[in-house]
Amino acid sequence: ADLTLQSTDSTALSQPSTADLIMLIEDGVGTATLNTDVKAFISRDSGSNFTQGTLVDEGTWGSSAKRIVAFHNLDISGQPSGTDICYKITTHNQSGSKETRIHATSYGWK
Repeated sequence: ADLTLQSTDSTALSQPSTADLIMLIEDGVGTATLNTDVKAFISRDSGSNFTQGTLVDEGTWGSSAKRIVAFHNLDISGQPSGTDICYKITTHNQSGSKETRIHATSYGWK
């Protein structure tokens, strides 16, 4: 089934204007289309507002079904002021013919 994963907040020392996110995904069944079947977002106000990043494939880990995907320098300056940073990952179109697994996520900001 489709899912939504949201991190707990991390507190930035100052209000960030850009963010990066890297994650390891695995195509368990079928192949996920980035930004359609898997989406990722960053918030600087504890999840009240999110900005979607454009995920790109940055290579594989372990096998061709395991991919490193990321976005870098996502502009979050248009969000309301805040320093409580979190990410959200959503999957879509999951079924018996498509199963996407999220293995690890890392994010940062400046």
